[in-house]
Amino acid sequence: MDEILHLGPPPSSLPPSSPQPSDPPSATLSEPSPEGTSPPVSTLSPSATANQPRQHHLTPPPYVHHFDSYSLVKHLTSSQYTLAQSIALMKAVRTILAQNLDVAQSDLVSKSDVENETYLFRAACSELSAEVRNNRRVADEQMRQQRTHLQHEVDILTQQLNQDLLTLTDNVRGMFNDRKMAVREEQKAVESRIQQINYKISVMLNSDARSDIEGLRWVLIRRSVLGIIFMAVLTLGTLRYATFLSHQRQEEAKRKEKEKEEMRLSNGKQDHSPAPEAAQILAAS
Repeated sequence: MDEILHLGPPPSSLPPSSPQPSDPPSATLSEPSPEGTSPPVSTLSPSATANQPRQHHLTPPPYVHHFDSYSLVKHLTSSQYTLAQSIALMKAVRTILAQNLDVAQSDLVSKSDVENETYLFRAACSELSAEVRNNRRVADEQMRQQRTHLQHEVDILTQQLNQDLLTLTDNVRGMFNDRKMAVREEQKAVESRIQQINYKISVMLNSDARSDIEGLRWVLIRRSVLGIIFMAVLTLGTLRYATFLSHQRQEEAKRKEKEKEEMRLSNGKQDHSPAPEAAQILAAS
């Protein structure tokens, strides 16, 4: 009942920054009937309430409501709720709303803070964009300078490389000519050594051939001498044999002549005596 007495006007009629003081504690509300009818809220008339002097030291501090608690209690009492139930429901709604407001104030930010943060964020983004552009411009300038420096160094290195290539080409040509001369000298030395080896081989072959020819000559001479001796012996043997045959023939002829002579001397008589006896007879005669 005390809360109902201190309820202020609805927030739609008053601004939130200037709350009105609540009704004096002398005003009382009647209990609703059991049938659910809503009796008059105050037993005092508005003129009597306005004529009563206010005691500021007894007036409770104003309570800022975020909704019309009096209208809510009145509406609940008119909807078959008792006054105590209506007040309890109003307090519950007020407590939940206060908790939600505390949570919103602790966790959420206001529109002005959001706008300030948005402005600061946009300012930081613009500053960052300007810094990025400046850094990019500086980096591009540094890259251009480095590229120019590198191009200059590349040109210098290209010139040095061309000079080194020319020098290397001359050195290679000189080395190639020296190598050709050395190869020619080596070829001449090899040819001279080959000629010497050929001469030595020819001398050795000639000496070996001469020794072989001399040996073959001595062999042929020995064989020819042996052949001549053999032919001489054969000739002598043949002559002796021919002489022996001719001597035998002469002896045979002499013997035949003697026989003829003996036959002629013996008047044609034939001597049938053996040969030794005939020889004795001839010897005796």
